[in-house]
Amino acid sequence: MSTFKQKLTGLLRPFDLPVKTRTFMENEGLLFAAEKVRITVVYHRLRSKGRNIRYKRETVWGSLAISNKRLVGYAFKKRIIHLPFDQEKAHSVNFSCVNGKVLVMAFDPAVFNPESSGSMEFRYHFDGALEAYGIIRDLIHRDAPR
Repeated sequence: MSTFKQKLTGLLRPFDLPVKTRTFMENEGLLFAAEKVRITVVYHRLRSKGRNIRYKRETVWGSLAISNKRLVGYAFKKRIIHLPFDQEKAHSVNFSCVNGKVLVMAFDPAVFNPESSGSMEFRYHFDGALEAYGIIRDLIHRDAPR
């Protein structure tokens, strides 16, 4: 696909997984992908450089992909999650599924940025949430330190 066509496709489909990311994830063994997904981001007592948020909830649209090695998530075309399963950080994220339709990722942002504190949640609302949760759970336990 030409560069112009890729850029045009990206502008017309802002909630889809970027083409380069999809290709990369397919090369790693893409197990699951969801596009045009509603994402609710919830901040609780978040403190970081220049930010102090007691509680904030915002909704964006994006995509999620899971390969044999990592999980990536995008809000519009901005990557908001990059979580390799073989790193210790993956074990600090609490994954859950609500009603089979909401994949929840809850974590302390200090794990990813030592200058931050509080808690954050990414809630992905889509029909395949239970399937995605099962894949993530299996991959996290596969790479758990022994």
